Amino acid sequence: MRKSIILSAVLAGAVTVFGLHSSVEATSDLESERSNISDERSEVQSELSDAEQDLADLMNEIDAIEEQIASIEDGLKGNQEQMDATEADIKENEEKKAELQEEIEALEADIEERFELLKNRASSYQRNGGATSSYLEVILGSEGFSDFISRVLTISQIARADNDFIDALEVKQQELEDVQQVLQDTLNHLDEQMVELEGIEQYMEEQRQQQEALRADVEEKREDLEGMIADLESQEAELAREESELMDRIEAERERQRAERQASQQASQSNSSGTPAATPASNNSQSSSQSSTPSNSGAVTGSASTVINAGTHYIGNSSYVFGGGRSQSDVAAGRFDCSGYVSWAFRQIGVSLPTSTDAILHSGQRISASQMRPGDLVFFDTYKRNGHVGIYAGNGRFIGSQSSTGVAFANMTSGYWANNFRGVVVRVLH
Repeated sequence: MRKSIILSAVLAGAVTVFGLHSSVEATSDLESERSNISDERSEVQSELSDAEQDLADLMNEIDAIEEQIASIEDGLKGNQEQMDATEADIKENEEKKAELQEEIEALEADIEERFELLKNRASSYQRNGGATSSYLEVILGSEGFSDFISRVLTISQIARADNDFIDALEVKQQELEDVQQVLQDTLNHLDEQMVELEGIEQYMEEQRQQQEALRADVEEKREDLEGMIADLESQEAELAREESELMDRIEAERERQRAERQASQQASQSNSSGTPAATPASNNSQSSSQSSTPSNSGAVTGSASTVINAGTHYIGNSSYVFGGGRSQSDVAAGRFDCSGYVSWAFRQIGVSLPTSTDAILHSGQRISASQMRPGDLVFFDTYKRNGHVGIYAGNGRFIGSQSSTGVAFANMTSGYWANNFRGVVVRVLH
């Protein structure tokens, strides 16, 4: 009977050892697979960080181009106003020139008429014996000395009036022609100015077209980058889901191993009926129990993994809204601010955190940045000291709701977030 009991204990031990070996291999395979996925996630996150930086640079370039186009359009508007004013001046001066031309033509007609009158008078003098004969006839036909004097004066006045009138007309004509020349000079200047303005307009229009072509090129690059970022975020989310599933499987496998060890120990103790042969199993149990103690080395625990991956489905489908994440409608629509998102993520594992950054800062244990591990809270100086909070995801990355992206992973080893991280880390998960 004793031999049978001993044999059963030996067989149970052998089965236990074989089972443990197989379980260890299974766990090792899962850990290896998780490690590969984690490495792949790191590569994707690095590519995502680079793409986000490239996108930020492109957005700055687009802003600069938009400013240049706006400046050119302002210049075109001002130039067009000058062209309109010049065209109005040209029209006004052309109208004045036309009016002067009409006056000049009227004067020329008067002068011509007076010349015709004088010409006819001279012809009459010649036909009647000349000017002297005509004057004598007028003078000798007087009826007295006073009439004689009057006739002499009248003839002189008529001759003088004719000459004065013609002189006045010629002076007036010269004045009008002088004014007309001034107007023509003004028109010539305005025409030159219009040509110059049209040249400026053409040049500025070419500049605008060049800038718009450049903007179209940069916009195309931006769309390509956004598409690449969306793909990378999708890959990141899928890898995060796979890693989370693996962590659950690893935890389940470890739990199964613990259950097997416990069942094996109980069976061994029952078969040995308290004999010393059960001692090794007890020692093995103690060793296994010790080996299952959680490590604080920085590996992603099940709870931390759940918190980190809780909102990955929001990546690319969320927006930053100040005060967001406090209501069910906000959560359903993916509207979060930084503290609202962190509070919501921790609620997914039953941990209640405040919904303000200042309060969250005092909700856990302050630790050194050199000791931080996935699941810890990291704070950044943005619009104020410790104004932004996120959840550390490992590999120099954190997840949070950022104003520029909504829920997303971000790189805190370089760029904006590295420059604004002051080493403030709070641990909530112990």
